[in-house]
Amino acid sequence: MSFFRFLFGRVRGFRVLDIAALMILAVLAPAVYMTKAGAGGTRADIDRVEQQIVETRGQIRLLQAEVAAEEQPERLASLSAQYLKLQPIAANHEIAPETLGDIAQAAAPRPAALVVAQAAAAPGAAQTPGAR
Repeated sequence: MSFFRFLFGRVRGFRVLDIAALMILAVLAPAVYMTKAGAGGTRADIDRVEQQIVETRGQIRLLQAEVAAEEQPERLASLSAQYLKLQPIAANHEIAPETLGDIAQAAAPRPAALVVAQAAAAPGAAQTPGAR
């Protein structure tokens, strides 16, 4: 019971409870102010990042539109004809998908031993051009 008597007792005309409450208020007031100020700074950071997101999305849309304009088939065809001298493939040069395997086998590199054996078997193949 002495704690309650001390708590509600008076020191120089003030109750100890009032002095303790005043000290707690003196600590909490700056703490709340600093918390709110920090939250305001955080809010400013969030607003800045949101603005960057909006600007970046605008840049993305602009770049997508630019890519769409640059990749137009008519433009690519004219550039390839102008700079690379390329023309569209004629219809008679197209092949069926079934013949792709035959073309791949014909174009496949041959092993070096096979090339040497064929060169040795061919008459006159071992001679170098210009040598007699």
